[in-house]
Amino acid sequence: MNSSRRMVLAGALASLLPAPAIAQPVPDPPQKVEILLDWKALPTFAGFYLAREMGAFERRGLEVTFAETQGAISSAEMIGSGTPYWIGSSSGIATAIGRSKGQPIKSLAVYYAKTPTVIYTRGEDRIAHPRDLYGKTLGLVPGSITNEEFRALVAANRLDRGRIKETTVSWSAYDLVEKKVDALIDYDEMAPSMLIAEGRRITMIRLSDFGVKAYSLNLIVNDAAWADPVRREIARNVEEAVQESYNMVRERPADAASHFSRLFPRLAPRYVDRSMATVSQQLSGPPTGQQTRAGWEATISTLETLGLLAKPVTVDDVAILD
Repeated sequence: MNSSRRMVLAGALASLLPAPAIAQPVPDPPQKVEILLDWKALPTFAGFYLAREMGAFERRGLEVTFAETQGAISSAEMIGSGTPYWIGSSSGIATAIGRSKGQPIKSLAVYYAKTPTVIYTRGEDRIAHPRDLYGKTLGLVPGSITNEEFRALVAANRLDRGRIKETTVSWSAYDLVEKKVDALIDYDEMAPSMLIAEGRRITMIRLSDFGVKAYSLNLIVNDAAWADPVRREIARNVEEAVQESYNMVRERPADAASHFSRLFPRLAPRYVDRSMATVSQQLSGPPTGQQTRAGWEATISTLETLGLLAKPVTVDDVAILD
């Protein structure tokens, strides 16, 4: 067999053999992180839950789970401890107060530029101004950041707190419905929205309209975690994913409500619709997640004036500003 025929035969045989396997890059395993949320799974936290549902975390190489605690003060304390949680949600007021007490936490993003907290009452009682609370009974939940916000409301409006009857309650709007109290305090999109969705008439006193000027819902991170390059990258990816999701809530609250209702069918759809629309309004204004030096200066000034800080803090003590 001459050389040319051998070459042809070798080529034909080679064409029958399987092509050599090309090594495929092995994807890095997802980075696991547990995010602590300062309350229950409600539309307030839609930016977090929908970021997981719609793949915003996954696209950034994160595998996210959630834990819950009882309020922003508790969340700030737990994230300050650094174990097991080092990142999660809180409120601007709780963050600044916590930092003034020496908790090693900082704000990475602010979603609510003003507090959504309201004092809500039965519509027929015609309570529309803080001074209308004189002689009335207000229910307060132990350990809630709303207690500090109520203190801020009292100071900002120079109310005589002794003229307001205060009692301890649990997180139940039905204490108001059943006339056990005359007023309760909560985020607008939580219990008040639930009552409105049920067709009940309520009146709301918005604390932000009466001198309580402070940042609210935010994302905080433990100082030691932020100092670690690996966890800092995770924190930045969490920030980006949640911002992406809250932008969707802001721009398309009806779609966000539809997704959220599928995740949490125990919640009444009418409540989710109303609550999500309120969350969307809270997100309006500055770009979603943006925190500014001026915004934190106003928050700290409010808390200092009202005597709510254990010791003076600066903007750089409480926030990570790029």
